[in-house]
Amino acid sequence: MLRTSLAGVLLGGAIAPPLVLALAAGDGGSWLLRLVSGGVAAVDEVGWVLLPQIVLAIGVLGLALERLAASAAGLESRAAPAWLDPAVESALLLGMLGTLSGMVSGFAGLSADALEPGPLVHSLGTALRSSFVGFGIALVGVWARTPVALPESEGD
Repeated sequence: MLRTSLAGVLLGGAIAPPLVLALAAGDGGSWLLRLVSGGVAAVDEVGWVLLPQIVLAIGVLGLALERLAASAAGLESRAAPAWLDPAVESALLLGMLGTLSGMVSGFAGLSADALEPGPLVHSLGTALRSSFVGFGIALVGVWARTPVALPESEGD
């Protein structure tokens, strides 16, 4: 059982960071160039909560891949691990925290006279991407929480 969980975590770890970054960037792959040219710039683009979201995505996607593999192999899945519910809730809360942080940074110190739409739009975009990634991780987690039941054979 430990070997199966480790395989799921390794697969999730390989798939989650590029998937989360692609979802967050939403620009068709230029995120990879930004990531290579400067990790700080990529994190700034999608918000600081991306880092803990990647950690959660690795675990949740690993579990989801493990459940998909078990289903494809015709194996019955075990009960959802105890860490899954807090991970789903944390993904949602991190998304909301990123949204609030982006909105605060966008509106902090603004006056009606000095309103410039460029920086404000950038901050609001970061805020919304943070929620998008958080909800995406949570949705996969909710799906992975549901046990995979095997269809009953006709001979039983």
